[in-house]
Amino acid sequence: MKITLIGAAGVRTPLLVHGLAGAAQNTKLDELALWDIDRERLAVMGRVAGAMGKQVGLTARLKVFSDLDRALEGADFIITSIRVGGIDARVKDETIALAHGLVGQETVGAGGFACAMRNLPAMLQYARLIERVAPGATLINFTNPVGIISQGILNHSGVRILGVCDTPLETFESIAKALSRNPFELRFDYIGLNHLGWVRSIRDAEGTELLPIILSSPELIRKCYRHELFPVDFIQNLALLPTEYLYFYYFPQAAYENTRRNGRSRGQAIAAMNTGLFGKFARASEAELIGIYENYLRERNASYFSIEATAGKRRQEGLELYSEFSGYERIALLVLQALQSDRPVFIPLTVRNLKSLEDLDPNDAVELPCLVSSSGVQAPPVGHAPETVRSLLLQVKEYERLTVRASLEHSPQAALAALVKNPLVGRPEVAHAVLAEYVNAFGSQMALQTSC
Repeated sequence: MKITLIGAAGVRTPLLVHGLAGAAQNTKLDELALWDIDRERLAVMGRVAGAMGKQVGLTARLKVFSDLDRALEGADFIITSIRVGGIDARVKDETIALAHGLVGQETVGAGGFACAMRNLPAMLQYARLIERVAPGATLINFTNPVGIISQGILNHSGVRILGVCDTPLETFESIAKALSRNPFELRFDYIGLNHLGWVRSIRDAEGTELLPIILSSPELIRKCYRHELFPVDFIQNLALLPTEYLYFYYFPQAAYENTRRNGRSRGQAIAAMNTGLFGKFARASEAELIGIYENYLRERNASYFSIEATAGKRRQEGLELYSEFSGYERIALLVLQALQSDRPVFIPLTVRNLKSLEDLDPNDAVELPCLVSSSGVQAPPVGHAPETVRSLLLQVKEYERLTVRASLEHSPQAALAALVKNPLVGRPEVAHAVLAEYVNAFGSQMALQTSC
């Protein structure tokens, strides 16, 4: 089996190597091909990935390619994790939104829109190349915003795509830890869109419903989240456990004010971390690479959500660098293993809705627990979304549809309509101003016919 990683200059590539090493035999992995448009940075991450492979015993060949066609040839699975414009573009996405009094985040709100408008055209180009060079391959996409990218590729290409994100599994693991349970022994009923999902049921092996136990305990509710994102009474009234990204929708003013008080966005913090990381890599010997990389992961993990939720307070408790249940590399591995197994496994994925979530259209991309096996991927029927979240779900999905349309039609009118529909932008005058600034910042990368 051959896996090709498009976007291999990203800092999470060694994580993927770590995950694949432990299951190379089960997945029958022969080759891991690395490619990125940034060849200089790819050479660095290829070196680190190689060191990781040696440390954890990766038996598959790890090859760095300069030619994408050759990297894709013979691929059974293609993993995409790109960001057009790099970390500098993320910083602009977030700071432009913040300058207009909006949440500054890379996947939701105005920043998520700008990210989608750059990434979707590039991903569609890759999809067309995959159709030609590796038509039998399955595309496993991490490129953000996963929901919008999936919506676009599902409906405007012939590529078989699965949208993946580590947020649902991390949510499940946090809930299991709060309950002092093994997450592998619990069944989670989860419903929504990427970065807009809610847990509405938790059952153990005997079928006992555990969600009421959490909702009745303020202490357990607090333990379900890295930071105190949601007031206890808010969760109890909602009667669901939202993923962390719902914080931006439910408490946007707090997220905005905390970020402004900190003085820099998450993207700016990551940019500084990355500069330090690559500076250390440049001076490091082979033996030092993994230690440097793991210290970087510890710093990044400890600061996750801290700017938006606490104005920068770091988490005190340590986090596992390599979880057996969740994480970027874990969800990729779970999908790969399940697709080659006769035994179906439930995995939260972004897929075509068909008739699963009755509130949305059949061709909409939804994030649901899917049965995954060598027979394929099936999203079971989940009925209607709970009334407490249905209007938000519908609004965000309409925003996603409009963003895809704006990108495909190069339509400034659809782009403006998308921002107005976005719950974190809304007001037409703000939408018009922020869109004009994004067009000015990114020019042709926004793929709009005229400026607004």
